[in-house]
Amino acid sequence: MPTHDIQNRPYARLSQLKPGDIVIVDDGFTCMTAWSEKEIRTGDCGLYIECEKGIHTIDGQLDIDGAALIGIYRKEDFQ
Repeated sequence: MPTHDIQNRPYARLSQLKPGDIVIVDDGFTCMTAWSEKEIRTGDCGLYIECEKGIHTIDGQLDIDGAALIGIYRKEDFQ
């Protein structure tokens, strides 16, 4: 279960995020600009970020362990 990317940057963990937090998305998303900053929001669907198609729920990025969000980084952890 990866907790870091190949550059050893830690992925955000679901338990770390709340509405209003800023995250950075990597280049693996077709609906968002690579390495752009996004604000975590909440709605009926749970936590999400806005994308070119509307919303992108972040639970779809959960790894098998159910904690690491593949392709999403907390801004303060990103280097």
